[in-house]
Amino acid sequence: MPTSSAAPSPARAVIEPGAIQYRDPDYLSLESELDRRAAAGSSPSELGAVIAKEYSRRNRAIKDPGIHRLDPSSVADDYLYPRKDLNRFAVENWIRRVFLAGLKPRVVGSTFVFGLGRLFSAYNDLGAQHATDVDLNIIADDSLSARAYAELAGGLADLRVELHQRFGIVLDLHPDYTLLRESEVLGALSADDERRRFQTALFYRTNERSIRIMRDHPAIRERVFGPLRRLPDAAMFEHFLGLGSGKPTFAKIRSDASPLPIGLDGSCDKAEVTSVIGSRAFSLYCRRRFPLGLFVSPPEWYFSMKYFVNRVYDYVCAMRVHGRSLAEIGFDAPRKVDGVDPDYRFLRNAHKLMLHLQELVRTRIGAYGVEVDYSWMSASRFKRLVDIDGDGFRRDFDAMVLDGGLLMPSEAERYRDLRGRVLAKSGDRVMEGRAIDLAALPKGLRYETIYRDADRFKIRIPYSWSDLAFFAFNAIGSRMARIVEGRLVKALPALGMPPADALRYRRVMDERARRR
Repeated sequence: MPTSSAAPSPARAVIEPGAIQYRDPDYLSLESELDRRAAAGSSPSELGAVIAKEYSRRNRAIKDPGIHRLDPSSVADDYLYPRKDLNRFAVENWIRRVFLAGLKPRVVGSTFVFGLGRLFSAYNDLGAQHATDVDLNIIADDSLSARAYAELAGGLADLRVELHQRFGIVLDLHPDYTLLRESEVLGALSADDERRRFQTALFYRTNERSIRIMRDHPAIRERVFGPLRRLPDAAMFEHFLGLGSGKPTFAKIRSDASPLPIGLDGSCDKAEVTSVIGSRAFSLYCRRRFPLGLFVSPPEWYFSMKYFVNRVYDYVCAMRVHGRSLAEIGFDAPRKVDGVDPDYRFLRNAHKLMLHLQELVRTRIGAYGVEVDYSWMSASRFKRLVDIDGDGFRRDFDAMVLDGGLLMPSEAERYRDLRGRVLAKSGDRVMEGRAIDLAALPKGLRYETIYRDADRFKIRIPYSWSDLAFFAFNAIGSRMARIVEGRLVKALPALGMPPADALRYRRVMDERARRR
């Protein structure tokens, strides 16, 4: 956690929260039409019917990523930008014109209401997938009666049902943030529990310039956000990527600080997994059991698209909204043909293509109305997607990693070679070693015994589609690690992180591996 010696963030131009605009200006015309209807006396339910009808009409026009062939160069324009505009239009206007308009004016007047997340955030410049959930926060004045507060809570529960039934959009109701009284927020910011105090401060400090204000309450807003502006911009790293965040992060996965929590397919159950690509411990485990040149993957592995890719890009975008240049964040000055640092271009491509892949997860595995945690990929999930969609999904995945620029030229060559062997069902992958090491191979690994005695073994391991995905995600994860550790972490002292804390990050990502 940052120490008290952290330098305050330098003065920069104020960016008003909620300044994000639609990419398609037609939505502004639609909102003006809703304004005219409201002024003419239309009820919240009548306005809701208009919103739902417009959503249904425009939803059909957006290219379904599960049907159309992926073009990595245009995935943002084809899908991510249109989806963000439409979902934001539906959700924001439903909240303003149906949910809030249906409450008593006195109740609404005592609240500060704002939206967060990929739909609303000013930090998001690449659109959104339909799978993204909605984060809504309401801070109520302490003078609001218990009865009115209960009315708000009940309204939120109804809103969650309405958004899901009408638009298939999930409203995330978080007990620590969604609905609180002002005194509860201020209490958390001054709590005796250091971790709670720190995580609450990170949440509000890092989100102030990203929020979309649905109903303003300037006094509450200033009392909550004002005292936190002194925290340095390096707090953004802690929130998005660091060890101090209350959620999984890149640093936690990389340093094995905690397991990765995932939602299991087809149920409401959750699990915590440690065989995560990018984890130093898991990488070491695989290297000790499989020769690198054989491209063998363990029977099960996981990759966090959200926390190992998306949140890294979110951090970079957040820092840019706070006035930091790419050079200040850790990237090189513009150069070469397109004037963009190759690592930044890779990060941007990886982010948008991971969003696309998450949408494929939603449309395939969640095709029958089953809630699905789209944020992760695994060996079994990848094989299931191949089984469901066959050549279509494989073509999209090839386009992502090859045409999307996610692999280095040498990696792309190895990927093509491995893909060819999988398609040919080649039987040339042979592994041999000491008999004592055979027992150390992962449980569930498929192989055919060619030879075995008391001293030596020789086995044939069949190729599978999960080998191909394992290779690709390892390559992506390795480059993400080089970007974070070799660029972003090194820039932290200049962004206000105390030298001791910055040194801690540089060590925590190396020392654990050396101790093993």
